[in-house]
Amino acid sequence: MAIFPRKLEEWYKPLASVDKTWIAASVVIALVMATTTLAWSFADPSHQVPTETFEVAPAEFREMASSFADKYRGSTIPEGTEIYLAAVQWAWIPKELRLKAGVTYKVVISSGDVLHGFSLIGDDGTVYNLMVMPGMAYVMYIKFDKPGVYEIRCNEFCGLGHQGMVGRIIVEG
Repeated sequence: MAIFPRKLEEWYKPLASVDKTWIAASVVIALVMATTTLAWSFADPSHQVPTETFEVAPAEFREMASSFADKYRGSTIPEGTEIYLAAVQWAWIPKELRLKAGVTYKVVISSGDVLHGFSLIGDDGTVYNLMVMPGMAYVMYIKFDKPGVYEIRCNEFCGLGHQGMVGRIIVEG
């Protein structure tokens, strides 16, 4: 504790030229990043963050996804069907989806237990990434232009079986 209080000039000193340079560089970098983000969202609108979210009870959503998986196991999901995809330690429910090429599907994703990540990876360079929190459901609209197999992976460490948390989407022509 100081016996004599400091003068205001001792606390607020003018910026040195090095400080001004770092501040200017930080502002330029922030502007470039903001501009790039906006430009990318207009250039590729299909890879956007889900705009629809809602709260859901994890156990309830897990049950919805299980019922959906039982109903469509081994069959192609018809156009207009709402898809429920649940992330649970250490699996996806359903583990496999069969979709038609050229059709836009509404996919609702949520976690049944802990924080998970959703990565959809295709051989053609298709990549979707999404963080999946328990208690929240995220709506994505996905359209595959050509047939192929797309891998679903968890990209957030969710426990000891995380590395085996793999699902797939089979797109048929």
